[in-house]
Amino acid sequence: MTSSPIAIDTDLTVAAKPAPPRRLRLLTRFRRSQNGATAVEFGFIAFPFLILLAAIMETALMFWTSQVLEEAVSQTSRRLLTGESQTRYTGNGAQNTVKFREDVCAAATSMVDCSKLVIDVRTYSSFAGAKTGVDGSNPISAGGLNTTGFGYNQPQPSQIVVVRAVLEYQLYFTTWSQSLVNIGSGRRGIVASATFRTEPFNAPAT
Repeated sequence: MTSSPIAIDTDLTVAAKPAPPRRLRLLTRFRRSQNGATAVEFGFIAFPFLILLAAIMETALMFWTSQVLEEAVSQTSRRLLTGESQTRYTGNGAQNTVKFREDVCAAATSMVDCSKLVIDVRTYSSFAGAKTGVDGSNPISAGGLNTTGFGYNQPQPSQIVVVRAVLEYQLYFTTWSQSLVNIGSGRRGIVASATFRTEPFNAPAT
């Protein structure tokens, strides 16, 4: 007995799924890819980090300039203390002011912009009078810089002398800081001072 052939349906053809568009495939690969993630993350933080670093460096440079100016005023003021100023600054008030400022700048080297430096030398008969005079002529007040009346007065023996040097210092990366900007428009007024009683030297005859 012969069996009849059994028809087997071998049609396994399945409808092919359409391939996604090329642009979509690229976007999917980009979303899943981790290559370059570190560089992108660094790019997000690099700019604020560099700005912060520049602000730190600028603040340090500002304090360094202030210290250099203080030292320069202290060294130059010794000429007033000992009476050497009597023979060194022999011009009128304006000439002596310029000469004394040049001496301060020479002692401060290149850290101080001499074109933005203002000098004031005043004499008093007592320390109480010096305090009153200084308080009444503060160069930094009301958010501005006022050096009206600043100049050079020749010290005499045993007088109280107040020397002030006021520097207009430009800020670039810390202009947002109200604790650093004290004279407006991204500027800071740096004041270096020295107060002392002159020695009882022999003043030259006039």
